[in-house]
Amino acid sequence: MTVQAVKAISVLGAVAATLATGNAFADGRGYGHHYGPDYVFARVVDVDPVVRYVTVDRPEQRCWNETVARPAGLGVAGQTAAGGFIGATIGHILGHGDAPGLTVAGAAAGAAIAHENAIRNGAVVDTRRDVVQRCETVSHPFTERQVDGYRVTYVLDGRRYTTHTDYRPGDRIQVPVNVRPVGRWGG
Repeated sequence: MTVQAVKAISVLGAVAATLATGNAFADGRGYGHHYGPDYVFARVVDVDPVVRYVTVDRPEQRCWNETVARPAGLGVAGQTAAGGFIGATIGHILGHGDAPGLTVAGAAAGAAIAHENAIRNGAVVDTRRDVVQRCETVSHPFTERQVDGYRVTYVLDGRRYTTHTDYRPGDRIQVPVNVRPVGRWGG
């Protein structure tokens, strides 16, 4: 076969493909001026996910119940302090504010009496038990697999091509083709 015969067959094949897609006379003048791509379906032969691994943090809140003891009422220390305050006030009143020693003596006597009274009445063992909920946030980092798209291998006219898609295609994929005659008609 001569070189001219091969060129003629190539041109005829390109024209036939253009006519088959219905775009040869798309401009209405019959010249076949169509400059954008046409689309055909090609057979998918392989699909590989494009994967990357990222570390993400998933915080988790953990809560538990805790029993705490707290004194009921004033307790010994509180009652002793209250008694000292009352005794100091009484000493101040009896000394008409001019006898600081009487104020101090009243405070000491009031505290001693209140302390003795608190112990006698069981204020030391008088505690209340409450259940309190405690919570903390715990971090759980882990590696997560993310698919960034798909590397798709397809066959078109007996040749293998590879492209990248954002979705997983089925057994066929739509691909653009640009059919232009070669030689003196198209360039």
